[in-house]
Amino acid sequence: MRLSDIFASRVQARVLEELLDAPNTIFTQIELSRRAGCSSSSVDRALKKLCRLGIVRMDKLSVNKIVALNFNNRVVSLLIQFNKDVKKAD
Repeated sequence: MRLSDIFASRVQARVLEELLDAPNTIFTQIELSRRAGCSSSSVDRALKKLCRLGIVRMDKLSVNKIVALNFNNRVVSLLIQFNKDVKKAD
């Protein structure tokens, strides 16, 4: 996996940042769209890519898609630490 795969677009980076800021939170796709300030369709495409990379899990609950980080992927813990380190450097 390459960093360019993980941060492939601005939307994907924004969505991932929201997830990494609250790593133990389960979001609906709509809530994630609102928090990231991006359209639902753009977030859907980004989430599908992150899901294929194994970074996030997506499930359907009734009419809502729920999204969370996939802690079974060892890259996720590295990304959480990376996010913390970047925020400390500000």
